[in-house]
Amino acid sequence: KLLNDYGGRSYSLKDEARLVSSGTLLNQNLTKNLEWFCIDRFTLETVLRKELCLQFGNQIEWKCNARVLQLIVDQSANTIQGVKYRLKENVGSPLLDVYGDFIIDCTGRNTSSIKWLKDNFNLIVPTIQMHFGCGYVTFIGERFKVGDLSLDSKLIICSSPNTPHNNKGCYILPIREIKTNDENSLGILLTIALHCVNSEYAPNDSYENILEWVKENLESEYYTVLKSTKVCSPLIPYRRAIDDRKYVELLDKKWP
Repeated sequence: KLLNDYGGRSYSLKDEARLVSSGTLLNQNLTKNLEWFCIDRFTLETVLRKELCLQFGNQIEWKCNARVLQLIVDQSANTIQGVKYRLKENVGSPLLDVYGDFIIDCTGRNTSSIKWLKDNFNLIVPTIQMHFGCGYVTFIGERFKVGDLSLDSKLIICSSPNTPHNNKGCYILPIREIKTNDENSLGILLTIALHCVNSEYAPNDSYENILEWVKENLESEYYTVLKSTKVCSPLIPYRRAIDDRKYVELLDKKWP
């Protein structure tokens, strides 16, 4: 369904990609072809929800527009039994309980789970703060032909930073096929990110300034491809001097 109904597509890492790290082309000597499946995460999540609910019927009830507010715990058994949540559209609604065999926290860096584990079990998840000036600017674009088959045939293009010699990189990844009457369009939407370390950030005030930054800091093929790309979204920056990497260590305690 992702391929036939929602514009997803698989790409050959051997023939349709250009993956570079430290100036080395990583995929040129692949002895076996590998497929890279591309779809945007929101379509993937929606389709997975539909398929899970169709296959498992009454076993799954999907809760949307809800906020988890606390854990349901049994401190004597050192276990988490579920969560309490409230519907977002009704602030005055009562707390509702959900029980489950396992709980997955997908809220990322804004998670409250670490605080709740400490409050309920005195379980401290250590964190380490790494100061390396990580940041990126990202946007969605439609890719057009540049007239160079060696570039037009490469739909996945990635280059990673190589500190301290090169602190900047870029990735250009397809997320879905689109229908278009423009013969110069490659018929794909891309997610594009210009990323860096050591605080050598790309600009996000205009696409013209992004192109100038790319021209000065990245290999020429990135400028060629991006110059022929139509921007279809805002330019979204993410800059943090501190990148929190959370990890779990052996605490000589039973994990709940």
